[in-house]
Order: sequence, then structure tokens, then C-alpha cells
Amino acid sequence: MTRAAPIRRGTPKRGRPVDAAKRAAILETARELFFEHGYGIGLETIAVKAGVSRQTIYNLFDSKDDLFAAIVQDTSGQITAALAELSPEATPREVLTALGIGFLTKILSDRAVQFQRLLIGSSASFPTLGPTFYANGPGRGLARLAAFLDRETETGRLAVDDPVLAAEQFFGMLMGHRSMRRTLRIDGEMPEAEIRRRVDSAVSAFLRAYSKPA
Repeated sequence: MTRAAPIRRGTPKRGRPVDAAKRAAILETARELFFEHGYGIGLETIAVKAGVSRQTIYNLFDSKDDLFAAIVQDTSGQITAALAELSPEATPREVLTALGIGFLTKILSDRAVQFQRLLIGSSASFPTLGPTFYANGPGRGLARLAAFLDRETETGRLAVDDPVLAAEQFFGMLMGHRSMRRTLRIDGEMPEAEIRRRVDSAVSAFLRAYSKPA
């Protein structure tokens, strides 16, 4: 019996450009299938649903963990877009306010909360899932904010001795107990006005603590 050729995994072949449309289709399809069926869904199913071959997936991603990491990185990039997209002349208050609104709007949405419940439920069966999610999602966002705070300290607009700790404090002020209450099905989605109120309060408190003394 003739054996099928082994699937080659890894990065795209040298000289062959990445098909952005196929990559986007794979990411979106995998996101939906992970959400609907959990992390146990197979790459073959993802390939069929995305309209690509399994080889195409392995040309772009080394493994299912790698594919999942790319999905989380994409979401993290959307949440922290304010740190990269706002003008360099934007004030710390403007940047932190935009970041805070984007963060709370995304992280407290029904879909995001359901995804967090899925992660919790799947982590025992898939031990790499939690670390992969944290490194490419919350950890990545924390590092980006810490880098921003470090740059603002170098320019003299802020005075932050420990940027990572300060970044943790900022996200902590934004979240409070709300994430826990959403996960436990105590609260519903946060109204836009409440998001703005919470963000304004957190930003003001943060700047009182870390603005450069006059």
C-alpha cells in the first residue's frame, strides 16, 4: 500500500509569498471553531472549513498551538492598537484613555467572556493552552503598555520606576472585580457610559500616581 507523503510543517517556503487572504481565512475559521467546539477541534476540520488544504495550514503555522497563538496575538493587537496607532504627540491621558476603552469594550464583551470560560474548561486537557494564551494575549499587552510607559518616562512626561508593575496596576484598576463577576455570570455587558466612567477614573488615578512632579 502506498503511503501518503508526510506533511511538512513550518514557515512558508523560501521565495513563496504568504497568501494574506488564505492566512486571514484560516485565522477567522479557527477562531470560530475553537469558540464553538473547543480546542480539541482538529486541523483537518479547520482546513476544510477554511477552504484550504492541511498542508497550507502547516505552511503558515508550525502547529495548532502556533495557530492559536496567532489568533490571540491578532486580538491582543486590536486591544492595544492605541499604543501604536495614536500620534506620537498624543498625551499620556489620550493614549491611556483610548487603550482603556478599547480594552474594556473587548475584554468584557459576551464573546470574550465566553472564550475565557472555554479556556478555563479546556486548560486541564490541554496544558499548553493557558501559557500560550497568556504569553500571546495578556502578557503581550502588558509588555506593550510597559514599553509605552518606559518611553514616556524617558521623554519626561511620566515618572515610572517600574513600568511592568505600573502596567499591571493600570489594567487592574480598569478591571476591578468586573471580569470575575462576568465570568461567574453575575453581571451582563458593561454599558458604554460605565466603561467611559471607569476608564476616566482609572486614568486620572494612574496619572496622579505617575505624572512627573512639577
